[in-house]
Amino acid sequence: MGAKLEKIENSEAYLEIEIDAETLEEGLEKAFRKVVKQVSIPGFRKGKIPREFLEAHFGKEILYEDALEFVIPDAYEQALDDLHIDPIAQPEFDIGEIKSGEVLKFKVKVAVKPEIVLGELEGLEVSVPFQKVTEADVDRRMEEMRSRYAQLVDKTETPSELGDTLTIDFVGCIDGVPFEGGTGEDYQLELGSNTFIPGFEEQLIGLKVGESKDVKVVFPEAYHAEDLAGKDAVFQTTVSKIEHKELRPLNDEFAQEVSDFDTIEELKNDVKENLVKANEYRQNGVTKKEVLARATEQCSIDIAPAVIEMQFQTILSQFEQRIGSQGISMDQYFQLTNSNLHEFRQDMLPEAERNAKTNFMLEKIIEEKGFELTDEEVDKQIEEIAVQMGVDLDQARQNLEGVMDKVRFNMKVDKAIQYLVDNAVITEKEVPPQDIDQNGDIEG
Repeated sequence: MGAKLEKIENSEAYLEIEIDAETLEEGLEKAFRKVVKQVSIPGFRKGKIPREFLEAHFGKEILYEDALEFVIPDAYEQALDDLHIDPIAQPEFDIGEIKSGEVLKFKVKVAVKPEIVLGELEGLEVSVPFQKVTEADVDRRMEEMRSRYAQLVDKTETPSELGDTLTIDFVGCIDGVPFEGGTGEDYQLELGSNTFIPGFEEQLIGLKVGESKDVKVVFPEAYHAEDLAGKDAVFQTTVSKIEHKELRPLNDEFAQEVSDFDTIEELKNDVKENLVKANEYRQNGVTKKEVLARATEQCSIDIAPAVIEMQFQTILSQFEQRIGSQGISMDQYFQLTNSNLHEFRQDMLPEAERNAKTNFMLEKIIEEKGFELTDEEVDKQIEEIAVQMGVDLDQARQNLEGVMDKVRFNMKVDKAIQYLVDNAVITEKEVPPQDIDQNGDIEG
């Protein structure tokens, strides 16, 4: 066997590998011993067919695919060792023509660590949207607490209002015929929660206990059940119970019942403090995100397509887990958004490339700056992980066995990011709360 490196271009290594005839024959013989157990030829017991009869009956090609599985991986691994190639993604193989008794040649293209040229990473100018916690924010959070701890009081004579919780029975029909999944009993629905089909809740406002109404709606075009999407429906609905939220006054008694504080002022101060901490945490995340983006722009890094694809698969997996926690599958997501995997890939590939470049940049910064960790820093990190896991320190150490190298590397990554932030010129642009989304991006 032999191998040569043809070239390294755009962070991809091109290899040519040869497998000698003797090694190929060994692979073909292994393939024969596997295949002969799976086929039948009249006049022979299964597993007892001579190789020449097998090849004559089915063609020599019947052994080629299995033979390659036996010889290609070893030859590829040996070539990597001989040529000192360190792949970072799955390779692409171009297999030549197979002929028994002759040398087999094949080519491999594999992504390798790119050449990384860091730009000027100190003094990066970054503008970050800033959101100040106001008394109005505190008041909104206090009202949310009032609503959360409100008492539900039955309404027996007065009509329903926005905010009331109704207990209803309903039967949904399309063209007068009930449809699957359209029936419910003792269903609790808060008017204004927008948890039901658009237009449904509003039509229940003004009903009293015991009253019924035919609620007419149109299913959204992007409804997850395709057989209902875009269709007109009528829900025969009866109200069996109405509960009204009775908000309690924000006084010391309220504070004592819902918290460990004695006065309402202490509770409000705690709410404000938590809002400020949450705001600082979000602000810190946004700052790091913006600084990393600006730093990556300063660097020259060629990313191989296979590496971008790996990063996309990571994004896809994380997204699938996130929506899965909400009970939504990828197929349902594509139906709801009228999209498909190809469009999702096209939208995410730029982010995948940025993420890959950022990761390589941070590795290079760690290497050039020589960031190291002290025992005290590692111990503190393990203690924090123990708290997050809800286990004692010894158990945390045991759980982390085998992944401490990754923990240490991630700590160095944090140091590299903090280095960039500490050396950046950061200006804060105050914007109204509604102009910042949950990711910290300015809307519009």
